[in-house]
Amino acid sequence: MTQQEFEDRTGKTVSSGKYALIEAMYMAAGNMDKDQFCAEYKKHGASVLVAEYYRRITVLNGVLEERNNELDDARQKRTSLAEFLLGKATAYNDTDFYREAVRLIGRKAAVLYKVKSGLPLWEEDVVCLEEVLAD
Repeated sequence: MTQQEFEDRTGKTVSSGKYALIEAMYMAAGNMDKDQFCAEYKKHGASVLVAEYYRRITVLNGVLEERNNELDDARQKRTSLAEFLLGKATAYNDTDFYREAVRLIGRKAAVLYKVKSGLPLWEEDVVCLEEVLAD
């Protein structure tokens, strides 16, 4: 929605700075129709409570995004460690390394990595493939 559309729908003239905040609220409202948003804004737009809720949601969304980035980093590190362990398990024929890699990323992901990397499959890998392909 443009600033002009907002002003036409609400009958309120707002500065470009104020509209930037309104637009952010509109985008955060999800699939709310423009007319519905503007009607609700006319009723509650000046509410201190609504402004505080919006500010709080914005802060929490920022925290959530940070946590999601941290989780993505942790997943990548876990995957890298598992791939390293799979290589060592193959090189040393060590089932402890293999079990730890499977614990980190799961058997399907471990087998997929081995196939993509050209690592030899062990009997338990073949069993896993048979189970997956039988479904």
